[in-house]
Amino acid sequence: MTKGILVVGHGSRLPEVNENFKELVEVLKKNTGRDVRGANLTLAKPGVEEVVLEMYEDGYRDITLIPYFLSNGTHVVKNIPDIIKRMEERLTGLNFRLETTLLLDSLVIKAIENKINKN
Repeated sequence: MTKGILVVGHGSRLPEVNENFKELVEVLKKNTGRDVRGANLTLAKPGVEEVVLEMYEDGYRDITLIPYFLSNGTHVVKNIPDIIKRMEERLTGLNFRLETTLLLDSLVIKAIENKINKN
């Protein structure tokens, strides 16, 4: 089976922020042709564990988790790995690959440079 792709955002109390994240996931699905799913770490639904369970039920056993975060703060170095560990212990045969954050991605740097150069 194809590897599952899960993009994890922070989540927000502001509905428009959560809608923007959903739109991002839809754009990623369209642009990649993959079954990309989105989940929120906190403050908004759906949560990470809920989406991982849905993916598992849909047959995914290998899930690449992409943190939609700029840096390796507590959510990325502690909270997400804790969730991964719990889910791997709970669901037989489930394996995760945790991608890096976006901080030093050359495209992010280029986007910031473009904003600097416009001013």
